[in-house]
Amino acid sequence: MINLKVEKREAVGGLSSRKAIAEKKVPGIVYGGGKEPQPILVQANELIKIVSNESVFNSLVELEMDNNKEKVIVKDIQKHPSKNLFTHIDLQRVSEGSKVNVVVPVVLINQVKCYGVKIQGGVINHVIKEIDVLADPNNIPESIEVDMERIKSKQKVRLSSLSSNDSYDFPSSLKNQDPVLVSVLTARGGSLSIDDEDETSEEGEENTDSSPTDNEASEENNSDPAEEKTE
Repeated sequence: MINLKVEKREAVGGLSSRKAIAEKKVPGIVYGGGKEPQPILVQANELIKIVSNESVFNSLVELEMDNNKEKVIVKDIQKHPSKNLFTHIDLQRVSEGSKVNVVVPVVLINQVKCYGVKIQGGVINHVIKEIDVLADPNNIPESIEVDMERIKSKQKVRLSSLSSNDSYDFPSSLKNQDPVLVSVLTARGGSLSIDDEDETSEEGEENTDSSPTDNEASEENNSDPAEEKTE
């Protein structure tokens, strides 16, 4: 668990925010948990310490303010567009017995063993690199893993294909969308068999680049899941 000390912020507004930043403090807000929102100030060096933690957005934080402690999660951290300065932090209170919505990375494992790449010469297309999960605050997953070892060329891994897990779930809206997390594209630019060329033309994929394009990545989630059941 990450520890963070903050102080109550009495004055709010643009002028007070600029003053706080000049004093090497970062303005912020603590909200949720059935309580009134509380403006806060965080020492800039303290914020730098927790931001250096790669899992800051999917970790439980123990917030200390006026000798009182409560559990929160970091929802947003803003930086100045041109200066290396933090300008605001949003913290959400965690209620006992409730789940929190956090963003965690989607990690691909066994990429070098991927059948579609190693045997069929395809190219991995990592479509979604971060995803929302609903989890117990005390058991937030560090990442969602996708095993690529048996994934074949032209195969798509959708959210629904992941193994169920008792410690977390996905938002209903996301499950209804059932997005493509990763796929293996057919390699281009090298020699293709006649069958591969026919299949490529049938799918309307005429790109001759050997790497997946931005359009290919974005179009992965526009396909019909029902059409993939027969692959």
